[in-house]
Amino acid sequence: MLCELDQDSVKTFPGLTLFSRRGTCTKPTGVYLPPKHVNTKTALDVVLWLHGWYVKDHKQLFHSDEARVRQQVVSSNKDAVLIAPFLGQKFKPDDTDYDLSDLKTAKWGEHYLNEVLAALARFQNPSSPPALDIKNLAIGCHSGGGVGMRNLIGTLGKYQPKLKECWGFDCLYGADDATFWYNWMLGKDARPLHIVYGPSTLQQSVKLDLMGRGKATPLGNRADPPGPKISDLHISIGHYEAFPFAGQMVKVKNIDALVDDLMTRPPPGATRPTKPTKPKDGDFVKQAADNLSANFAFMDDIHYFIARTGFLSRLSNAAFLV
Repeated sequence: MLCELDQDSVKTFPGLTLFSRRGTCTKPTGVYLPPKHVNTKTALDVVLWLHGWYVKDHKQLFHSDEARVRQQVVSSNKDAVLIAPFLGQKFKPDDTDYDLSDLKTAKWGEHYLNEVLAALARFQNPSSPPALDIKNLAIGCHSGGGVGMRNLIGTLGKYQPKLKECWGFDCLYGADDATFWYNWMLGKDARPLHIVYGPSTLQQSVKLDLMGRGKATPLGNRADPPGPKISDLHISIGHYEAFPFAGQMVKVKNIDALVDDLMTRPPPGATRPTKPTKPKDGDFVKQAADNLSANFAFMDDIHYFIARTGFLSRLSNAAFLV
């Protein structure tokens, strides 16, 4: 059965919103073309969005999910075609509806993008569908969608050369995520990787940050001597313009310098051990993450704030999007 797209029955949002017909596509899918999009354009700039747990269906992805991904595309003023597969719904770790294992099967990403592009072409011109292709591709993910991005990047097939960047928003929950992405950044298929993190993904994000800057080893120990920096790896902490620090609201001009400082500060009230102990593998990274966690005050709603502001920032600053 061919994948088929229909226009959203709710037509109050600017641009063109499409949803797949039930049971026709590999995954239920939402497609969004912003007002700026030129319908005759055949080489598309595509952003593939992988959502997190708490989404009940593909329509909620665009209608009410707190990431508000359509709004970020409009606000960026970029002609980015947004493709968002529905990955399932999950409320607790043992729920099985949210299963991303199929995304890592051979050429899954190529097959999925092929069918969505073909469906979009048929929607635009049923009698003579244009030969749509991808000019530039970015993959963005939020929260639990980080597993999907890990699985997907090796299955893009003919679209692999089109991949320009990967964007992860509060998504490094896996126990080996830092090592996975560090190794990927050293491989032949590496692309610029942007990660923004909050308190729930702090441990793996700090490890990846320190490894990427040559300060830590894959075992989580201090790198001595320091190693080379991976220039295309960008890790940043999620924060509001002003946030509570030392009992007052402050604005920080150089957030990276503050984060570095806080990672070296002991938690408030901590005492030094009277007898030095031999460090274990991982102690260096763990101590840095614990220090940061104890000293940095995250604001409420930081998880979805990261999704919204992080996605908008990457859309706005991606030079390959026009």
